[in-house]
Amino acid sequence: MEFESTSVFDKDVKKLDGNERKMLKALLEKIAQQPEGGKPMEHHANVFSKRTTMRRLIWQVKKKENKILLVLYQNRDEAYETLRKMKL
Repeated sequence: MEFESTSVFDKDVKKLDGNERKMLKALLEKIAQQPEGGKPMEHHANVFSKRTTMRRLIWQVKKKENKILLVLYQNRDEAYETLRKMKL
């Protein structure tokens, strides 16, 4: 599966320092191996989350398109509030 990202995710990644980028890259490698390996999000079909030390990564698996949509990478409180506002 290939990755695709939202504009929200792209903005979130621009704010990261080198160590956080490395953590995110390692996490994305795991997700590429097992796309549905995160915690399923209630009220959202095929949407999963995974926690790093400081943030939550939220992604959506699009099986028909063979893609993983990277939705956002934010602090926990911000992440769930942002997700509620987005239409997935």
